[in-house]
Amino acid sequence: MRLARSLLLVTLAIAIAGCFLMTRSLRRPDPSAVSGPVPYVENCAACHTGPTIAHYAESRHAAAGIRCGQCHTPGAHPDFSRPVADGKCGGCHQPQYQQTLVSKHYAGRLQRSLDSDPAARAALRRDGFTAATATARVFVGDSGSGDLGGRLCAACHYDEHRLDLGLVQRASFCVGCHVKREQHFPDGSPDAQNRCVTCHVRVGETVAGQVVNTHRFAVPGTEGAGQ
Repeated sequence: MRLARSLLLVTLAIAIAGCFLMTRSLRRPDPSAVSGPVPYVENCAACHTGPTIAHYAESRHAAAGIRCGQCHTPGAHPDFSRPVADGKCGGCHQPQYQQTLVSKHYAGRLQRSLDSDPAARAALRRDGFTAATATARVFVGDSGSGDLGGRLCAACHYDEHRLDLGLVQRASFCVGCHVKREQHFPDGSPDAQNRCVTCHVRVGETVAGQVVNTHRFAVPGTEGAGQ
């Protein structure tokens, strides 16, 4: 009995001494602190001010709530030095992408080393994503990326980040590559808009009057064959 009482007194003494030996109390955790990885918040406009953001604000992508990182993300964090190739566009625009793959535009593209050559990508962008040949201008694709690495979508729709139909609807757009097509319009009237799409893109209408388009850019009547 006396031994048990002695042990109890010793234990209490050690506990009391420990309280006096502590120099300060333990810090309580900050209730506002966030544990885990830092959340990614997209705020591209903080750095990419000027024309890029202004043009993007005019685009259909912006109106639909598509953010910059959804297109400029080859891996994880957005990398704006990497190009947006056809494969990225095809992730959302699958029918148009598949039609493009069977078009003459795609079959006749030049293949160059683009993805690994920033200077070549920059030069191609300055040239409107097309390249000059001995007879005309043609589309271009990356030689190492196969179907995914083309730049055909950007050539027709980029328009300095507006990403819509404004560029391809311009009267001079198709004839910039397809020269000497005046015989297609014998009436001689000046073009207010791109009339090429009337025959080579538009393929008909539904019973409700909705226009049906194709990205095969085929000779009228051969759209199903991809010619």
